[in-house]
Formats: sequence, C-alpha cells, structure tokens
Amino acid sequence: MDPATRRAGVTAPPGWLNEASFRLFRLGTRLFLRVFFGLRVEGELPRTGPVVVAANHASFLDPLLVGAASGRRVFFMMTEVVWRSPRLNWFYRWQRTLPLSTRGANREALRAARQILQRGAVVGIFPEGGISRDGKLLLGSPGAVSLVLSEGAPIVPVGIVGAQRAMPFGAPRPRLFSPITIRFGQPITAAEFDAAASGDRRHRLQLATARIMERIGALTGQESREQELRRLRAAD
Repeated sequence: MDPATRRAGVTAPPGWLNEASFRLFRLGTRLFLRVFFGLRVEGELPRTGPVVVAANHASFLDPLLVGAASGRRVFFMMTEVVWRSPRLNWFYRWQRTLPLSTRGANREALRAARQILQRGAVVGIFPEGGISRDGKLLLGSPGAVSLVLSEGAPIVPVGIVGAQRAMPFGAPRPRLFSPITIRFGQPITAAEFDAAASGDRRHRLQLATARIMERIGALTGQESREQELRRLRAAD
C-alpha cells in the first residue's frame, strides 16, 4: 500500500474514541449549518449495507455538507494535493479520508475503498474529479462506478444546491445565511448499470457514469454535461 493510503488509516474500522468524537463533530456541524445556512435535507441514505455516495462538487463546503446531512458516517475520497495540506492534514486523517493521486491509477486507494465497502460502510466520492468554478456540472469520471461494478454496492446520487453561492471557489470564508439544500436520490444498483450497458468494461463505465451524472443533474435542476454533449451532437 502506498504511503499516503497507509497514513490515511481508513482500511480498519475507526476506534471508539474516533467514532465518538466524529459523532459529536457531525452533530455540531449539522446544528451550525441549520442555524447559519438554513440547511435542508431531502431523502436519505440506505440505513444499512455498503453504499457509494456520488455528489456534485462546487464548493469546499461539500464534504462537510454531505457528511453532516448523512445519517451514516461517510469515508470520502479526495485528491492527495489537498489531503497533504500542512494546516488541515491532521483533520483529514482524523476524518479517515482516502487520498487519491493525480498521477497514477490509484489501485491501492481503490482497494482500500473496497475494503471499506466490504465492511458495510459508506464511501463518498465527487465523480467530477474537481470543484466546478461556476457551479455547473462537469463531466463525470468513472471512479465511483468502478467501485460499484467490483463490489455490487448501490450508488446514491446526491445533489448539493446553494453551496457554490455560500462559498464559491477561492472565497476565503463562507457567506452566512445563504440557504443550502442537500438532496439524496434513489440508489442506483449494479443491476441497473448492467441492464443499461453492454460491451467491454470501459464502455459500461462510460454509460454508467453518464447515468450517475444525469441523476445528479436532476437533483440539482441542471442538465448534465453528458446530456448537453449528446444534445449538441444530435443537433449537428
């Protein structure tokens, strides 16, 4: 296992002290978000079993928002560049986040994520692969789908609405009293992906990723970039 994954310490279940402190943190964060951002939560995660959460990403607030809105602990995958932050690395390690390198295939990181799913926990990922500067959806990456195809875990699409206004990319601090809504969609099962796609694994991943982004688009009131490209090609 690579050093970054080993330092993240997510392959083993959290100890009682980590779990207790995390629950207190989540409770306090959710209360803060309700008071200062009018946080609304629509829908919920399945209460048991492995789940992959896939959300849009337009603000640095997004992991806190999804984590606070979820009834279960979410172990997020994030870019190693951010994870190595000198100021916040201790926080990311405490949260048991899983760093992803921008240079490699991340086989070890994905293996660690699968171990989390195998113990019946929740893995969180932002399939766009980065923060949208204008709040509009970016093209999806097949990372989340590769997990569900391997483990058979359902993917729950999540739409985050209002976070980009509350704290846009590059803002030094959030804008208080800017309303935020988190919408949990219906789980997409591996069987649905199999029914929608055929052919080689790469083609199946592309089609499944497009479906996830379309569901996220519906939850956020947007057209996904994949839908936009199909529409433009059909118009030519």
